[in-house]
Amino acid sequence: MCSSYGERMARLHQAIDDLAAESLAGLPPDVLAERIALLWTLVETVDPDIARRRTRYDGPRT
Repeated sequence: MCSSYGERMARLHQAIDDLAAESLAGLPPDVLAERIALLWTLVETVDPDIARRRTRYDGPRT
């Protein structure tokens, strides 16, 4: 069973709060990047259209 919109928003909110608190403690850049990627995954569960639109911005990385 899929979680409700409210539950997905609550998970996203908590993840943002957790990341903010941990960032103040000085997360290493690679860990911070991984955590931000996880946040985007959570955002996409709240608004699946974001995943579709984001593919326009995914391109070759240098």
